Amino acid sequence: MNDRISMGSVSEKLLNFINTAQVHDSYYDIALTLVKNSEKVKRMSIAEMADLCYVSQATISRFCRFLGYTSFKNFHDDLNLEFRLMDDYTDQFRSLLKTSDEKAVEMYAEQVNANITSALSPENMKKIAKAADMIFEAQRTAYFSHHFLWDAGHFFQSRMIMMDRYVELYQSYENQLECAKSLDENCVAIICTAGGSFFSYYHDLGDIIMDSGAKVIVLTQNTNSIRINRADHVIPMGITNRDDTGKYAALAVMDHIVLQYMKRHYTRLKGHIHE
Repeated sequence: MNDRISMGSVSEKLLNFINTAQVHDSYYDIALTLVKNSEKVKRMSIAEMADLCYVSQATISRFCRFLGYTSFKNFHDDLNLEFRLMDDYTDQFRSLLKTSDEKAVEMYAEQVNANITSALSPENMKKIAKAADMIFEAQRTAYFSHHFLWDAGHFFQSRMIMMDRYVELYQSYENQLECAKSLDENCVAIICTAGGSFFSYYHDLGDIIMDSGAKVIVLTQNTNSIRINRADHVIPMGITNRDDTGKYAALAVMDHIVLQYMKRHYTRLKGHIHE
C-alpha cells in the first residue's frame, strides 16, 4: 500500500482549508496561491513553489505537514494524481453537449429523475427509516466516503448536529482509518459510495469497518457487489451513475434519513409529538 492514499484532489483539501480558515495568515496565502496556480504548481520544485508564494522552502515544508503530508514529495505526488473532470461523463453525453444543449439536458434530467424516484420509492423509504433508527440507537455514528460524496456527508453532518446528534466525518484517508479502528459494537458506520468504488480503492479501510463490530449501513447503487455482503443494512440509492448523476440520489437518501430521524426521534424527544 502507498504511504498515502488520496481520497480527493489536493485542490479539494486546499479549498476546504481556504473556505474554513478563520485567520488569513501565511498558510492561507500559500493555499490561495497554490489553488490559483493549480496546473502550474504540478511542475514546480519546492524552491519554485516557495518563490511563487514569497516564502521560504522551510515554510512550504511546514505547510505540507500542516495539510497532513509527511513531506513535500508526498504533497507533490498527490498534486500530480489525475482527477479529470470529463472522466465523469460518457462519450454520448459529451457529444450531445457539443451539439445540442437541449438533448444533453433532457438525457441528464431523465437520469436524475430516475435515480431520485428509485431512491425514494416506498420500499426504500422503509430502509431509510430503519437507518434513522439505527443511528438513534447507536452511541457513535461515523460517515465514510470520498470526493463529492464526502461533501454530501458534510451536509448530513450539519443537519444532524442541529438535532444534537454528532456524526463523525473525516476528509483524509489517515483520519478515516483512525476512526474506523476505534469503532465497536456500540457504533454505526455509514459508507456512501455510488458505484461501490470505495471498497475497490480503500479495501483495507472497508475491511476494518466491517470487522469493527459496528452496525454498517451502506448507501450504494452497486447492491450486487460481494463487498457489501457483510453490511447490516444496504440502501440502494438510485439506478445509474452515468454522467455523474448518482450524487443526486445520494443527497436525496441522506436528506430523508435526516427527515426520518427528525420525525421518529428528534421531535419526540423535544415533546413536539404527543402520543
